[in-house]
Amino acid sequence: MQEKLALTVIRGAESWQFFAFVFAAVLVLAFGLIEELPSKASRLVARVVSFLLVGYFTLISAWGRNLLVALLDAFKTEAH
Repeated sequence: MQEKLALTVIRGAESWQFFAFVFAAVLVLAFGLIEELPSKASRLVARVVSFLLVGYFTLISAWGRNLLVALLDAFKTEAH
């Protein structure tokens, strides 16, 4: 029982680390693309919207989290 609990805790930590990595990578990409927008106001609005959307799909949305965990499982399966 303890071993299953330890594996669950490790898997949960790996998932959150993966979410943080995806969140940061997507935001860096989005913010890089946003810098190409012509006006300062549109860049600000685009930054806020992209941050909220990426945050929602990686941290709040169950569908987005399940998709990322499935992706993490695929990476872990291919690595072993």
